[in-house]
Amino acid sequence: MQPVLEIYTPDGFDLWPVAEVESFGFLPLSGGLTPAGIGTAVMRIASCNDIDPEGDRSPRPADALDSFLHGLLTLDNLFAAGGLRVTDNSTGVTFLPGCCDGLEDWRDWRQCIDDGCLLGFGHDPWSPVAERFGDTVRLTVNADQSDSPVNPTGHRHAWTVPTSGARKGVPTPVRRRSTVRRPTASTT
Repeated sequence: MQPVLEIYTPDGFDLWPVAEVESFGFLPLSGGLTPAGIGTAVMRIASCNDIDPEGDRSPRPADALDSFLHGLLTLDNLFAAGGLRVTDNSTGVTFLPGCCDGLEDWRDWRQCIDDGCLLGFGHDPWSPVAERFGDTVRLTVNADQSDSPVNPTGHRHAWTVPTSGARKGVPTPVRRRSTVRRPTASTT
C-alpha cells in the first residue's frame, strides 16, 4: 500500500524545478523523492487547489508564484488527486485510486479496516471498492467488469488482504488542533 498523486505532464510550468513524468500516471510518495520529485508533488497539490477565491478568502495575488500557491495556503480543506495504491506482488494486480477518493481521504481506509464499512473509489465504468469481511479486506478492482482481475485463490473480481496487513499500510490518524497558540506579550 503506497500513497500516490495522480500526475499530468507539467507543460510550461516554470515556477520551480519539477521532474519529467508520464502524463496521467501516479507519482509514488516517499522519503526517497528527488528535489524535482518533491517539486512535482507540490506543483500537483497546489494545482489541484488553484481555484479562484470566493466567500471570505482573500483575493488572488498578482505575482505568478503567490497566485499559484494561493489556494494551497488559504483553503481550509485541500484536495490532492490520487490516493492509496495497493499492489499484489504475487500476481501483479494493482488496485488504483479512483476519481472519487483523493489522497486527503486516506482516513477512509482506516475506517473501512476498523469499522467494516464499504469504501467506494469511483463510479461506472470503473468501480473499485474495498470491503471488510471478518479478518480480511476484499479489494475489488472493478466490480462492474466481468473480466476484472482474479485473485490468487481464483475468486473473480477481487483479492483479500488480512486486516493486520492492511493496517500496516494505513497511517494512524493524528489528532488535529483547531487553533494555533501564539505567544502573547505576557508569555514571552
